[in-house]
Amino acid sequence: MANTFKLEIVTPERILLSDDVVETNAPGSEGYVGILAGHMSLLTSLRPGEVRAKFPDGRPLGRYVVSGGFLEVSPVKTTILADSAEAVDEIDLAQAEADLAERRKRVTELEAGSAEHRSALHSVAIADARVQSVRG
Repeated sequence: MANTFKLEIVTPERILLSDDVVETNAPGSEGYVGILAGHMSLLTSLRPGEVRAKFPDGRPLGRYVVSGGFLEVSPVKTTILADSAEAVDEIDLAQAEADLAERRKRVTELEAGSAEHRSALHSVAIADARVQSVRG
């Protein structure tokens, strides 16, 4: 189909998605980025958040949470390289909420501005993205 492009979501462990889509939205570092077929070339960093993929064959919207990473767009292919990613429908809400609470508590125990504190804040952002995505 002329109005489709290949979307790949890749982590160090696996290829989470490799499929034709008609549209995708991803959490760019400066805000959400919408991609359609024929989009100009682009390379940007991603923040933790939800990637949405619209399939050409009427399947339900594909929803995935990424930990951040990079988005590379060409006119025929979009690749998301993330440290971690998972399908939203695979996330257990109760466990995700417990993880978020634990990570928020950890942030309060660390010295503000330290490398550990910044890492913990990133961890909170990932946990929050997981919870928010499941809640829809």
